[in-house]
Amino acid sequence: MAQRRARLLAVTTAAAVALTVAGTQSGAEAGGRGGHGPEPAARPTKVVVIVVDALSKEIVDRYDMRNVEALMKDGVDTPHGYLGHTGSVTVVTHNVVTTGASPKHMGWTTEGYRDVDGLLGAPGGLYITSNFGLAQMAPLQQAAGYPHLSDYLDDTGKVFTVSPKGYAAWGLSGPGSARTSTITFGSGPTCTNPDGTTTRYRQPTGWNVPAYFSTACGSRWLARRDTIYDTGQYPAQLYPATDNRYVVGADPAQQGGDVWATDAVLEVMEQEGDGWSGIFVSLPGVDKAAHMWGGVNDPEGATPGYDPMTHMRYATRTADAQVGRIMQALEDSGQLDDTLVVLTADHGSVAAGEGHFHGDVEPENDYGYYNWYYGSPANDVPYLRPQEALLPLIEGTDDGTGATNVGLSYSDSSLNVWLKDQSAAKVAEAAALMEDLPDVTAVWRRHGDHYDRVTPVRWDRMRGAEKRWFAAKAQELVDTQAADYGPDLVATLPDDTTYSVLGDHGGIQRASQQVPIVFAGANTSHKDLRAEVRSVDIMPTILRAMGIAPTRAMDGTAHELPTRKHRR
Repeated sequence: MAQRRARLLAVTTAAAVALTVAGTQSGAEAGGRGGHGPEPAARPTKVVVIVVDALSKEIVDRYDMRNVEALMKDGVDTPHGYLGHTGSVTVVTHNVVTTGASPKHMGWTTEGYRDVDGLLGAPGGLYITSNFGLAQMAPLQQAAGYPHLSDYLDDTGKVFTVSPKGYAAWGLSGPGSARTSTITFGSGPTCTNPDGTTTRYRQPTGWNVPAYFSTACGSRWLARRDTIYDTGQYPAQLYPATDNRYVVGADPAQQGGDVWATDAVLEVMEQEGDGWSGIFVSLPGVDKAAHMWGGVNDPEGATPGYDPMTHMRYATRTADAQVGRIMQALEDSGQLDDTLVVLTADHGSVAAGEGHFHGDVEPENDYGYYNWYYGSPANDVPYLRPQEALLPLIEGTDDGTGATNVGLSYSDSSLNVWLKDQSAAKVAEAAALMEDLPDVTAVWRRHGDHYDRVTPVRWDRMRGAEKRWFAAKAQELVDTQAADYGPDLVATLPDDTTYSVLGDHGGIQRASQQVPIVFAGANTSHKDLRAEVRSVDIMPTILRAMGIAPTRAMDGTAHELPTRKHRR
């Protein structure tokens, strides 16, 4: 038995995960009593949500992620599914997945935010949302008034959220209650090594962190800081790995990144037994590698001083193995039959093509932040070194005092702008300047609950399939940001264009939008949903599968999951 367990925990093939998913069949279905006709299977009582950050369908295919592919084959896949909103960024989607709320109704829409009602400070203040922790997210979530998935589940058991990335954790978990735990990374101890040197660490922090996650020196739950591997060079230097928050690391006793997150999930399962009802986990390794090395354009072995640990091939293989480990743990514990598993991503990854990267490069670690942001946000340092491509907008607008009218801009695979003077004339002035920025396909102006396109579409900057996607989806996707706290203007960009780092997120591109959405475990069948399932549909679909009546209307659609029919 021990030998079989060791073999299964090293799940690396599609066939092995197929065995895991097949474990959702009951003994009756596998040849039990029968004779009394079909009856509906019991509803799931538990939920596991696995978010593999930046995992586009293209990445799954390119890197042959066999465990993910097996779930897509043997669970309920959504071949026509897509993200369904902008900004297609972590800080938005994690909250969408566990609330069923569109960004225009959930409190913030992308990595920039205008505090219209003064929930965080003086009314009108401009903020960067990826700096938000519980103290900032909770007031926005509570003001919007929607419940999180954890609010429905904590009546029947404890709910745990695990993510090395803080704002991802708080989006998935919600504000928290006495029966919820949120486990992420914070600054940890400086520990003395046997040779007298010292090492700085990150440690578990969050909300109601269980005591079994020790923060003492030597604990498995610490992750090393001050490690940069091969990422202190272009292009990774724009957003380098500086510790093991997102990278696994070389110490097998204190691995970080996706392995740390999965180990934490398995620890929760072991310690809590049957006492949990929900586990939400975010695996950020693919996202970090894609940002640093340009996603599917990662040079891999051609990188000077190449360390495979920071690159896409290693990151995708690692994330894939963690999916297998979680599924195997559910089967080994006998809980898979009662657990609905959701596998998805927070966004895909746009890879900048030659001549279509419009960020600046300086020999400084984290210079990419100056490409992502322009302005003086209330919760960060000033970002006043805009890339050359953005200068016509920054220098061409005037707030009436001789200063730029751009209060905040956020640029990735789309351009998002919050203006100081929001008068019609000033918005039109900025829109005209944005139309002429490199590779812009259209400019959109916020108008109530939607955006109006105010420039012609530059079809000449798109290819065939991209044109069809734009025609079908651009308006729908941009409109999901149409809130008074959202950007005043949005400029869309082609498939292979970024203004920030070589691999990025944010826009309407197919590479950002076409992400896996898979339902497995419990009594799900292998029959696919043919509808265009979106991230906002995940929450209502989970509630429908569990037989839970929502206490508030959601923006998403509750799809009925195909199920196996059990027999008496």
